Amino acid sequence: MKKINQLKHYLFEKNLLNANLTAENQFIIKDGIVEPFSVDNSGFQYHFTLTINLLDYCYPFNDLTANIVSWMQNNQPDALISAQNRQQTIKFHVNNITDNQYDLTIELRLSERIKPTQKQEKTEFNSLTDRIILQEPLEKYGY
Repeated sequence: MKKINQLKHYLFEKNLLNANLTAENQFIIKDGIVEPFSVDNSGFQYHFTLTINLLDYCYPFNDLTANIVSWMQNNQPDALISAQNRQQTIKFHVNNITDNQYDLTIELRLSERIKPTQKQEKTEFNSLTDRIILQEPLEKYGY
């Protein structure tokens, strides 16, 4: 799923994850469902909760939170539109707090729209960005 890798890359770029501690950085999908959304039922959407487990995390929590919110605004804006959605979209749990580190679990409610296209004898699955979906009618993409 494209969004998960985008988020990982984004957090590494912002120096909020340590590449040397990849065993301590777990990205897990739970509660996933698939919803067809196109007229011919070839397009679909994943809805899932991404759980990020960061063991012995030692970076500032506010920096991580601000960057996750920023990433969500750019990559999952529909989740932040209503007050009710905003209260359910980003959750966190903190355990084993010491002076300079803690175990952190963050849960993000995400979705990703996929549109298959036939290229010669091969089907390619393309992720539609949420910005495009929110700004333009689905009919433009054959839905």
